[in-house]
Amino acid sequence: MFVGHYAAAFVLKGKEKNASLGMLFLATQFVDILFFPLVVLGLEKLTFIDRYTAVNDFKMEFPYTHGLLASMLWAGLIYALYYFVFAKKKETKKRIALIMGLAVLSHWFADLLVHTPDLPLIYGEPKVGLGLWNNKILTFALEAILLAAGLWYYLKKTKPTSNIGKYIAIIFVVFLLLVNYLNLFVLPANHNVIALTISALASYFVLAAIAHYVDLKRI
Repeated sequence: MFVGHYAAAFVLKGKEKNASLGMLFLATQFVDILFFPLVVLGLEKLTFIDRYTAVNDFKMEFPYTHGLLASMLWAGLIYALYYFVFAKKKETKKRIALIMGLAVLSHWFADLLVHTPDLPLIYGEPKVGLGLWNNKILTFALEAILLAAGLWYYLKKTKPTSNIGKYIAIIFVVFLLLVNYLNLFVLPANHNVIALTISALASYFVLAAIAHYVDLKRI
């Protein structure tokens, strides 16, 4: 799953006004941000197998980032960092920390819907995944529905600060869906680990920066 993860960011921002939408975008992709560099370092594995699923050619082994236990530990780390460092001077620091931790943890549960059974619960077997990646159209539809629902909640809980604020979040989500369409149906497969790592990390941070700008236009 790609843009569908951002549904959680929109919902969690709606739950806590002092959380940053841009940072929530990074938090929902946090384990993927770790995964690609760990693959380059050889600590986790990404093997390219043609037509492994309808969506991508990735066979992955990622116990340190995408296991349920690992995801809980990363979520706990982000919670602690926000509680003791990043949000320590804010009155709602506990709530902000919880929101950020939940954003990290949401990644595992969203991935559960689409991944083949490759998500560890602890380490090694058993591994789980409902396998929606075997159907490209259903994968795109699911991500679109999740993102639209997240946007609806975000718009319900926030108000525009200017005329552009009335439409910018909607435009951004349409852009995300377009990016996902191109990713799923148009762009060729990329089997170069370094190039894939660079493009993935760049997309996560660029989209987070845009999300931050969008959030500045709404309160």
